[in-house]
Amino acid sequence: MVPGESVQALTSENITLKRRVQQLTREHRSLQERLEGARSNLRFSDKRIADLEAQLLEQTS
Repeated sequence: MVPGESVQALTSENITLKRRVQQLTREHRSLQERLEGARSNLRFSDKRIADLEAQLLEQTS
């Protein structure tokens, strides 16, 4: 490669890598949001189960 071509190749690769980082950042954000939603649902389900268990205990007493 001549010096000008190597600079152009590096510039092109840099742009490609920056786009990939942006894509991965978006995917990471999306997965973080999904994880938080799943955790929230789990907390709600745990509370609901505990409430139902308490109701069952009250009915059997």
